[in-house]
Amino acid sequence: MTGIRIEALIVHYQPIVDLDSGAVVGFEALSRERAADGSVRSAGALMDELERDPEQQYAVIRRVLDSIRREIVPIFEARPAFYVSVNIPPGALGSGRIGPMLAEIGLNPWLSRIVVEITERQALSDLGRGAIDAARALGITVALDDFGTGHSGLSQFVGLDLDVLKIDRSLLLPVLANRTAARMLRGIVGLAAALRMRTIAEGVESWEQAFFLRAAGIDYGQGFFWSPAVPASEIEQLLNRGYADSLQRR
Repeated sequence: MTGIRIEALIVHYQPIVDLDSGAVVGFEALSRERAADGSVRSAGALMDELERDPEQQYAVIRRVLDSIRREIVPIFEARPAFYVSVNIPPGALGSGRIGPMLAEIGLNPWLSRIVVEITERQALSDLGRGAIDAARALGITVALDDFGTGHSGLSQFVGLDLDVLKIDRSLLLPVLANRTAARMLRGIVGLAAALRMRTIAEGVESWEQAFFLRAAGIDYGQGFFWSPAVPASEIEQLLNRGYADSLQRR
């Protein structure tokens, strides 16, 4: 057993922004660890540790899904197109235990508004393909996360039932200074469109990047340029404000 205190884990939400309108179209649910002194930090190291303890892993997944039920479902009810994305390890997703968990928590009416993210590396494994099939059987949308961090190309994903392509920030960083990188990004956008996949650029940190991505045809952006992940208490404020002004030409 790990030493992870499940009760110390909380969920913060990072907005996903429509690059045409500046509207917040969804949030990514991200696990955070609350320390004894009340400070909040990333739970990434703990998530890696969980891979060695499946039962604790399911406990964390339940905690995240419980938070989504309490904190995001009311937004679903008020905003018909709004969604939330969540990372669920392929082994858990394909285990057959997630469907009953979703039903027990009360998320079944909202499955079409949930996006599960699977990394590029995971998606090309047998386990990942099984997880994609399991998500599809539940009616959940599937996003390919961290695209660009491996050595694969979009052609390798033909035949996988994917909806969203999340472009890793490593592909975004050089586009403003390197023509080849800019052309490559535009090519990815074209291929994603041909495969009928929506595109999200991760790690957007500046207006210049956001403006380029909008011009290149990327659908959505996510990053500190708009907001870090925030606690549920700040969600309504972000939704009401939106980010239309952030995309105006400077």
